[in-house]
Amino acid sequence: MVEAPENKHISGTIHLPASKSLSNRALIIQALCPQIEVNNLSDAQDTKIMAEAIRSLAEGAKVIDIGHAGTAMRFLTAFLSVQSGSFVLTGSHRMQQRPIGPLVSALQHLGAEISYLGAQGYPPLKITGKPLQGGTLKITAGLSSQFVSALLLIGPTLPQGLTVILDEAPASPSYIRMTMGLMAICGAECNWEQNTIRVMPGGYQAGSIEIEPDWSAVSYFYAALLLAQSGRLIFPGLKKESLQGDAILFHWFENLGLHTQFSNKGATVQKTGTYPEYLTLDFTDNPDLAQTMAMAFAGRGMQARFKGLHTLPLKETDRIKALAEELNKVNYAFTDMGNGIWQMIQSARPAVPGVITFKSYDDHRMAMSCTPLALKLGKIQITDPGVVDKSFPGFWKNCAVAGFKLNYFPG
Repeated sequence: MVEAPENKHISGTIHLPASKSLSNRALIIQALCPQIEVNNLSDAQDTKIMAEAIRSLAEGAKVIDIGHAGTAMRFLTAFLSVQSGSFVLTGSHRMQQRPIGPLVSALQHLGAEISYLGAQGYPPLKITGKPLQGGTLKITAGLSSQFVSALLLIGPTLPQGLTVILDEAPASPSYIRMTMGLMAICGAECNWEQNTIRVMPGGYQAGSIEIEPDWSAVSYFYAALLLAQSGRLIFPGLKKESLQGDAILFHWFENLGLHTQFSNKGATVQKTGTYPEYLTLDFTDNPDLAQTMAMAFAGRGMQARFKGLHTLPLKETDRIKALAEELNKVNYAFTDMGNGIWQMIQSARPAVPGVITFKSYDDHRMAMSCTPLALKLGKIQITDPGVVDKSFPGFWKNCAVAGFKLNYFPG
């Protein structure tokens, strides 16, 4: 059970996890260049899975099961292709339904030895690693930016470097820019012009990486402030200038009546103004924010049009289907307008009686996105609250700090 704070006021200091997106990229770079030190590594389940996989490989493991960790599946596919040995890379039942064909085809074009142990185009994979020379390849980039990032991360270690030609607009391009920014910090030279990304040979340079706080994790507390009557939250270490595309949050919420003040200590967010009744947002660069914004708008009684949602059915769950089902519980219709555009409008259905239970669908972002709705409904239930460990193990403790009353705390 999650119950709203008294007077619907939230306040406190929220300790964010380190970015798992940056952490997982940093772990691959460190595995390719052990002289690189990584500080403030994320404690998210996804990052622990990646770190354990790399550790077990160093100890001679030949079968790697990454469970639900999609980033690990994509990044390790490329990483194992240039390691000595033969490996099986597998995952959960859901992972075996998530496509990986474009990445495998791109690596095969470079000479990688990869075969499918189940359905064509899907995990599990058998990978026989060997030295690859690099060169030029084309890739279908519209399904996942992680296909591109996986290739870029190994690019500096290839004798000929790597030239990646994107044959369509990439999904979530901000995550590709994140990858390139982190690579640059580690001494790799890469550039992106039009549909071509070039990575120069030469490897990575010894140094250190400091992982930033996770901007995706901040979104749930911005949403809570939007639904609160009043409030002020402090986020130590949160930076305005960030490698993470989800830092656009503070711009979006500025238009929703939340002001963010940055300092060298972090960020303070204050509820100050009003919000519009209707808004259009484009999630092409930031698909992980779609659930947060949809539930926040529903809690505020807003209507909205969302663009760039074409990758959501391929995530931890079919997030389009999940959003439609959970929004229906608070009398919203989520309607497909075509071309990756969805509209959420209030419906005339009667309210669901009693305390509403929101399903998590084995998806950390669904659980966290629904939580702020307690501020609208008074109290709610969340199924499988432990699923938040995938990206934000301290989520519930931080909710309690902000003032929510809970009957669930992690053990």
